[in-house]
Amino acid sequence: MLGTLRLCLALAVAASHLGYRIAGINPGVSAVVGFYLISGYVMAGLLARHYPRPRDAGAFYLDRAARLMPQYLFYALLVLLWYRLTPSLPDNPSLAYHLQGFRDLRDPHAPPGLLQYLQYLDNLLLIPLNYYMWNGSDRFTLIPPAWSLGAEVQFYLLAPFVLGWPRRILGLFLPALLTLGLALLGQIQSDWFGYRLHPGILVYFFLGALLQHLHRRARPKAAWGLVGLTLLAALLATLLAARSGSLVQPYNREILLGLGLTLPLLQGLAQRPRHPWDELAGNLSYGVFLNHFLLYWALFPAGVPLTQLPAFFALSLLLAWASQRYIERPCLALRHRLRARRAP
Repeated sequence: MLGTLRLCLALAVAASHLGYRIAGINPGVSAVVGFYLISGYVMAGLLARHYPRPRDAGAFYLDRAARLMPQYLFYALLVLLWYRLTPSLPDNPSLAYHLQGFRDLRDPHAPPGLLQYLQYLDNLLLIPLNYYMWNGSDRFTLIPPAWSLGAEVQFYLLAPFVLGWPRRILGLFLPALLTLGLALLGQIQSDWFGYRLHPGILVYFFLGALLQHLHRRARPKAAWGLVGLTLLAALLATLLAARSGSLVQPYNREILLGLGLTLPLLQGLAQRPRHPWDELAGNLSYGVFLNHFLLYWALFPAGVPLTQLPAFFALSLLLAWASQRYIERPCLALRHRLRARRAP
């Protein structure tokens, strides 16, 4: 029943980008941590079932590209067309490089050139978007939350050579845990290394993958033990961060909350029987994640008050249904063929 969980997380991300907070906490950050956990879990299962050998990595990458790219490119193109064809748009920090000029912000008089093509390339490759803090890609991001897709893609590149071997997971997990701990305690940049960059966020992916290993080996007590140990560690980290004053740093509260809520839900829901409505919810989740900024910019430029939030979500879900049915679904046959050829 992970489809429903994924849709709830996608709606939480959308609500956070509309400015909604819960007791001062950004629900979108906690939701992204949840997505990382689910991704680790699902990728470990996918590799074990269909791409168990490192030599299958190329087919696995093609499988992931067929999942991520069709809808992503569709919505990125829609944003591009909307921005180019709409006159008198207000200033937009996510599209600060104007598409008709791409002037270098450091030199407004410089002619457009290589910078223009690099900005397009960043959006096409996804991975550079995860490093916006150094390359400035956040000043031209067609789909602002796509930086997390860049983090996902980097995990996919690593996954075929790690997730099939629990010892390799643990070997990378320990330095990642140290990095995350330093971020939570305020010793290094908490936003970057606790939420966005792989030296810290690999903890979430690997926790999901370890849980998948325990489920596949039918070890429910060990799985609950992993969940309990993680919750205990999160509680200890919360107490230490509160004592040191680092709990208020971005986004430490949200990170710990996302970890504490989503991992037990993943444990409780992952092995439940699948239902058609759950499949539908999972199919809609990616489209909602991708399309909500376009709807916000194009149809609700003044903001989305609580009374209009149901209408906003309804439009997002409707558009997500259409893009999944007519853009992504034709690519499912390719993924099914890849998996059928390599099923052990």
